[in-house]
Amino acid sequence: MSTHTGSTRSTATATAQDEVNWYRLFALGGLAVLTATWVTVLYKLTQVVGGSFALLFAVTLSIALAAVLSRVISEQVAGVLAATLLVGSYLFYILSTPNGLQILVQAWDKIIADTIALLTGLTILRLKAANLWILGFAPAPVFFSWFLAFRRRYVWSAVVGGLAFLVLILTGDAATYLGNQGWLLRGMLFGGTLGGIAMVGFGELERRGGSIMQADVLVVLFTLMLIASAIQLPFAGSALRLYDTGPTTVEGSLTEAPGETTIMGSIELSPEVRFTAQMDDPQYMRVGAYDRFTGGKWIRTGQSQPYSGSLDGPPGETERMSQLVTIKSNLNVMPAANQPVRVDGQVRDFTQVTELGSLRSSVRFQPNDTYRVISEVPTAGPSTLRTAGTDYPDEITSRYLADSSQPDFSNEFEQRTQEIVAEAGAENPYEQAVAIERWLEANKEYSLEVDRPRGNIAENFVLDMDRGYCVYYATAMTMMLRAQDIPARYVVGYTPGQQVDENEWVMRGLNSHAWVEVYFPDVGWVKFDPTPAGPREDAEYERVSDARSSGEPNVDTGDSADEPLTTTPEPTETTNGSVNGSNETRSFRTPNLGQTTPRGDGQFNGTFATPTTGGGGGGGFDGFSDSQRRMLAFGFVAMVGLAASAHRAGVTGAVQREAKMRWQGARRDPETDVVRAVERLELLLERRYRPRRTKESPRRYISNLSVSGLDARAERVGELHEKAVYGPGVSREEADEAVELVDELVRAQTPILRRFSR
Repeated sequence: MSTHTGSTRSTATATAQDEVNWYRLFALGGLAVLTATWVTVLYKLTQVVGGSFALLFAVTLSIALAAVLSRVISEQVAGVLAATLLVGSYLFYILSTPNGLQILVQAWDKIIADTIALLTGLTILRLKAANLWILGFAPAPVFFSWFLAFRRRYVWSAVVGGLAFLVLILTGDAATYLGNQGWLLRGMLFGGTLGGIAMVGFGELERRGGSIMQADVLVVLFTLMLIASAIQLPFAGSALRLYDTGPTTVEGSLTEAPGETTIMGSIELSPEVRFTAQMDDPQYMRVGAYDRFTGGKWIRTGQSQPYSGSLDGPPGETERMSQLVTIKSNLNVMPAANQPVRVDGQVRDFTQVTELGSLRSSVRFQPNDTYRVISEVPTAGPSTLRTAGTDYPDEITSRYLADSSQPDFSNEFEQRTQEIVAEAGAENPYEQAVAIERWLEANKEYSLEVDRPRGNIAENFVLDMDRGYCVYYATAMTMMLRAQDIPARYVVGYTPGQQVDENEWVMRGLNSHAWVEVYFPDVGWVKFDPTPAGPREDAEYERVSDARSSGEPNVDTGDSADEPLTTTPEPTETTNGSVNGSNETRSFRTPNLGQTTPRGDGQFNGTFATPTTGGGGGGGFDGFSDSQRRMLAFGFVAMVGLAASAHRAGVTGAVQREAKMRWQGARRDPETDVVRAVERLELLLERRYRPRRTKESPRRYISNLSVSGLDARAERVGELHEKAVYGPGVSREEADEAVELVDELVRAQTPILRRFSR
């Protein structure tokens, strides 16, 4: 009979053990889901900057290392190892960037500022060596979160994984680079929440034996999941709306974002006047240049720096161009002809210069503000460009031709580009650029009504689409040139607009435009515009005419209403129809200013508005945009959830006990101070030995522990407590002695502070 009973009990124990193992399996599965959510974001980024295989290998190796070391080292050692790995990787990333050692030694403030910028919306793709940053960031949180999970510290594991995900939320990469697939972003956010909650919930069930009394854990956590999902779905929807209800004008999509520009679908033209420019000849006015293509948007790597008083001009022959710009609406961009070398006037104190040589104001201009820019415009003609060669500087090839500057090209895209240049008989980069430019002008229809395709925009436009507007033309040409190993970049700004006087032009929102700049050795950046000028200008003329007829405001200045809407001159065609014919007389719309170009001083007549942190879309309270407020709200909810989970798991109680043990508090009467010191001592002894039993007095508790080799200082504190509570009392000196003895014992048990107790 007893044998049967023992067998039944053994079977029940085995069944319970099996259930605990299942809980553990589900908990680790939850961590796998949580890890996959934020690693997926990094993987998406590596598909642009390279390093996808290296990332997956590093993640796999980190999990395997965590599994092995979880049986060998303590949690404290693992934490130090993870922190060392994270800091070491970040230092390696800094040293791998240009002037990294100098920045590391002399410019810690810049490193801190850049880190803050990254955690407040600066996308990872703005980093020049983004692939190194990603590879350095991933292993530490993967290793430590899985190490903690293998040690059954599920709450802290969820905290580590959640913080890694939160970093990518704060940078904006989670929303931005999965936002063009709204269902994927929603699934990612929901899956990450579900994974973290599952890990904590099933881990709690495992830790407490999986009894029915712990079912409330899953109920509470499931409720939190629903609340979090209600917050996440609008947040995810905001990312999706970047394509549906974002800026609806060409100008809004091109000039408003300071470091990136998203390729939109159908779009409108704004007839409102933005600025006027006094200059000797019409010039394209550049606002920004971009070097990194993600497949659906353009990114400018690096951050802007304050204007230092002068800028480097192109390496080849140039002619000087002076532009006096008068602002007619609220702007924080500074249009200027390529290549600006000097800014005059008070505005120079607020001028920022991007790493690609464009200008931007750190504050928003007001109507009637003016500034003057001096540019050095390349004057090289076709014969010079044709013989410029391909000896590109290292900084040009590393930024514009490296794998980190664009996604991989498909074989079909590369083959089609090669066919185009071969059919034109192009034999050098200049002729290839002309061939691609003309092919796009001749084979694609200009239209503002476009269904934005999924996937790589450049490849879709070349291979599948029949029509598009300037953004599509410029993107396609830039990437076709790069596929031919020719450095090219995507540029946005304004076309010359309407001429209203001999040397004055009016630029409207509809003059915003995208074009291409191609680099030629010993010449610099040269403009190419593959968008058909005629259809584009017809659309602009029609929009202005309609706006005038309907009485829309701010369509004209005092001089523009009576002047014709002049068009930008077309490039001169070749006389023999080829790109390498000897009779070509292609015009690059370069100025012929001679030595009479006025230099002048810019004047700042208006007042600056409050500095803004983002683009021109207008921020909400305290300069935050709607998307930034949503990010802050999401981050706040995430941190509250983490805090609640920590409290449920007893983390907050442990923190309170640690704080109580280490802090005596304000001194009172001697007896009270001794009692408080003994309470702190009991917490220390409880952590090292065992708790004090109910019927065990403090003196008896200390005496019983003395057989375990208790420090004599603890016994002295027990004696003082006995004297203070049951005896004649203690003096001020004795109370201070008790407090100091406990302080010493606490420091001796704290690794970081141990040396101070010696």
